[in-house]
Amino acid sequence: MSSASSLPSALPPFLAALPESESSAPLHAGDGIAAALTLREANAPGAALDRLTAVLRHWPAETEACLLAGEILLELGRSAEVAGIIARALALAPGDTRLRLAHAEALARSGRPAAAITAYEALLRLRPGHAGALLGLARLQAVTGEQERAADTYRELCRIDPRDPVAAQELGALLIGLDALPEAVETLQRALRHGPSNAESHAHLGRAWMLLGEREKARASLARALELDSADRLGVQSLLEALDAPSDSLPPSYVRHLFDQYAEAFDKALLEVLDYQGPRLLRRALDRLIPTESHGHLAMLDIGCGTGLTGRELRPFARHLAGIDLAPRMIEQAARTGVYDALAVADAVAALRNGVEECTRWDVVVAGDVLVYLGDLAPLMEALAAALEPGGLFLATAEALPEGSDGPFQLKPTRRFGHAEGYIARLAAERGLSVVLAEQAVLRLEKRQPVQGFVIALKRSA
Repeated sequence: MSSASSLPSALPPFLAALPESESSAPLHAGDGIAAALTLREANAPGAALDRLTAVLRHWPAETEACLLAGEILLELGRSAEVAGIIARALALAPGDTRLRLAHAEALARSGRPAAAITAYEALLRLRPGHAGALLGLARLQAVTGEQERAADTYRELCRIDPRDPVAAQELGALLIGLDALPEAVETLQRALRHGPSNAESHAHLGRAWMLLGEREKARASLARALELDSADRLGVQSLLEALDAPSDSLPPSYVRHLFDQYAEAFDKALLEVLDYQGPRLLRRALDRLIPTESHGHLAMLDIGCGTGLTGRELRPFARHLAGIDLAPRMIEQAARTGVYDALAVADAVAALRNGVEECTRWDVVVAGDVLVYLGDLAPLMEALAAALEPGGLFLATAEALPEGSDGPFQLKPTRRFGHAEGYIARLAAERGLSVVLAEQAVLRLEKRQPVQGFVIALKRSA
């Protein structure tokens, strides 16, 4: 056990607040820690913490007391204090790798990801290849928008310990978001060789097989995940429903689960990995179709608003801007932008029929990357015809049909629909809407290849 003969002048608040009589009592560190463990086991965490604070007044670099105090503080919901107490001990024992790891973890738990990343990197300089530091660093890189760097960190961890199912599972899930599907499948299969009963690994593998168009392999993996997780905490049932869905629709539960899962890293994935062009294409179309004198005076609805990427492009045109999305976590992200006047978790057709808050009629309705989840567009067109003001506009992006297909729409192996321009034009004309713009465009990347589609604008007759 480590010790120190002098104490730093600055103490954490909970230490400074201890009664002097309690903190100055003579105490052997081992006895104090043993007493704290006994009190903790007796469900008296506050009393256990008092014993540990007394130990740390006399032996401030005592690693075991410091780590145990940190655990108890977390149990008591006082996570903001943990990094401070560990930092104090670490200043006296800078080479202690257990303290360094605990300090980095405490920073992450207290909502300081940048400081935590710095702490993990410092530990790795001291101890290259430290598994706990690599795992913590990879997780933080993934949630702070550094997915490519996170993947490299996970790969290093997997090279150090190829039998670690946790690192392989988390890397596989990350690779799906990076559109590196063959590597994701191989990584998740490796995870399952060393952790065959892990429901999450089976679920992620099922998603990867879905995106690769391997329906039966996806079904087998997802069914196994549901068998292992009968409460369906992972939302696997919605993915199985999507596999079994009719060729003209996808279940709303599938779409909701898909986007809730990626809400936090959605913008980064779309813009940097998939090179998503939808907002830019829609903004360019609006610039051409809306006269300057109307800017800032329109009631606009952003269908499938996601995190607000398209909403940012709509804002200069809008007097009132509303956004809807099936995924609650997407709506939470959109609310943080401050772009929208109103937001709601809602289905597109229902929102057009019933309105959003007080607004039921719209000058402009926009749907970026939405038609790909709808298939049959007749219900949407019916609702649009009723919800648009005379002369109102509907703008959308749509993916093209696969080469050689001649139907009105088709569900592609990516579980996204392609549509024929002529199909949309026919539905529109039947409901008093006319095509005022239709342009071919590359919408995004898929497996690093361009996805062909088009931007289309419809106008309701005046």
